[in-house]
Amino acid sequence: MYSPRWALLLAGLLLLLLLPSSLSWDLNEPLNGVHFQRVKAHTLPTPDRPSPRFSRLRNLRAHGPHSQKHHGRHHHHHHGRGGGGHTTAVSHLARRLGRFDGTKWQNVTGVGDYSTQYAIQCAWDGLGVWLLFDTGSADTWASQSGFRCEDPAGAPHTQEACGFGAPLVQGFAHGQIDDVHFYLQYGSGEQVSGPMGFSDIACGGLSVFEQQVGLANSTYWHGNNVTVGILGLAYPSITSAYYGAVGDEAPWNAVTYPSFFTTAITQGSIDPVFSVSIVRNSSEGILVWGGLPETGWQNRPNASTDLIIANLIDQSETAWKYSFYTIIVDALKWDQTTVTAKHPYIVDTGTTMMYVPPPLAESVADAFQPRAVYLYQWGAYFAPCDAIPPRLAVVISGVEFWINPSDLIYRNLVDPLTGYCAVAVASGGSGPYILGDVFLQNVVAVFDVGAAQMRFYAK
Repeated sequence: MYSPRWALLLAGLLLLLLLPSSLSWDLNEPLNGVHFQRVKAHTLPTPDRPSPRFSRLRNLRAHGPHSQKHHGRHHHHHHGRGGGGHTTAVSHLARRLGRFDGTKWQNVTGVGDYSTQYAIQCAWDGLGVWLLFDTGSADTWASQSGFRCEDPAGAPHTQEACGFGAPLVQGFAHGQIDDVHFYLQYGSGEQVSGPMGFSDIACGGLSVFEQQVGLANSTYWHGNNVTVGILGLAYPSITSAYYGAVGDEAPWNAVTYPSFFTTAITQGSIDPVFSVSIVRNSSEGILVWGGLPETGWQNRPNASTDLIIANLIDQSETAWKYSFYTIIVDALKWDQTTVTAKHPYIVDTGTTMMYVPPPLAESVADAFQPRAVYLYQWGAYFAPCDAIPPRLAVVISGVEFWINPSDLIYRNLVDPLTGYCAVAVASGGSGPYILGDVFLQNVVAVFDVGAAQMRFYAK
């Protein structure tokens, strides 16, 4: 079952999808029933400087429409397209924010097959493991040896069916916590639960001692056969720990705790900042702890902007609090057009495409030569694979960040009926809108958690 917290969130999102959208918006005004406020800064901005500590990103790209295996599978929580191929392809952000299109629940990224995951190698109590790094969730967990793999109906399957990599984790080096468990339910129906305890986690030269973590001993999961769990980098307020037994999750017994990066800051081992640089057309990229990459950003156009938090109005239980890394984008520009309607966008490495307001998605599609067309079966725009994309920029704090036109067409995502290729800008419905990898591979993105600020450097 959904935890009541997320059931309320989904009900609230359904409500806001029924409200009329506005073309322009001010931070002081609610947008579709959601209101926003700036995150409180705890420190002054950290000066941008290189850090020698980094984790290499391993790209685990999902499979496109021509190789989809689980298309149209049904979950017991909702009907409709699930998580995309035989990988847990949809970003965890997307899975948290189901979208209702009138007939069925869908992930906010309607084309779940076009999601990307980035894994990093960490030491878990000295054991080398691959974890998905996720800026859209806050819990760090790994699958436990001897875990039970289930299908949507709760029937047991072999462990291989859940698709975790190896090695699995045995226990907690610093002990289990009595009467506390974690339970995560994603919008695609996947779920994990199990005990919590304290372990030492080290990634890319950053070591955190006695971090509260979960071990999944019961999972319904579509793994990628590489990673064994998730390293959550979002704010602690969306952690998913609860007192009592599994199945008793409620807002009143939820217990927040410091997430991995928060603990790293409080243990004094790092400046309160991390940065992400994704390399185009390769499986490369780096996640830099406590600073920026050694090269590739100095003397480049750059901008800083405040992080904001979103709350569903009058729904204290479903407040998103400091959940996702959300910023206000000034405008989108393409060809001779500039649209200055301000909208909140979530910065998410686990989402491949950019999700923008529907009129903007339609206008950008029209600017392809020949124009891109909307294919309902994929919930995305497609264009002839040799079409000429427009020059597109995202404007943040007055600075234009241009996207390489070749990034706007996915030549490896082909619709078998038309032979057309997928376009990287998609409709995000009534929100939330997302700056995914198509944007992020054109910038170095700096998450200054202490100063509640994001900074971007053009590559």
